[in-house]
Amino acid sequence: MSSPEIASLSWGRMTVRGCPTTYKDCKVWPGGSRTWDWRETGTEHVPGVQPADVKEVLEKGVKTLVIGRGMSEALQVGFLR
Repeated sequence: MSSPEIASLSWGRMTVRGCPTTYKDCKVWPGGSRTWDWRETGTEHVPGVQPADVKEVLEKGVKTLVIGRGMSEALQVGFLR
């Protein structure tokens, strides 16, 4: 099973093919997607994406992970430093 396709992307708006929800930020994995609420793990532009953000999608069976850095590439990937 593959992850859903990002159908459209613009500033502050993402849609996932086959999903009625419009997201500001989202996580996708084989068979699903959900809102990515940065407050859940303390993600901010700096220090960046947190290990717990990655852990969630890996536990859902992701084999290849793509971490977007945002439209202005301001989001850091803090745990890779």
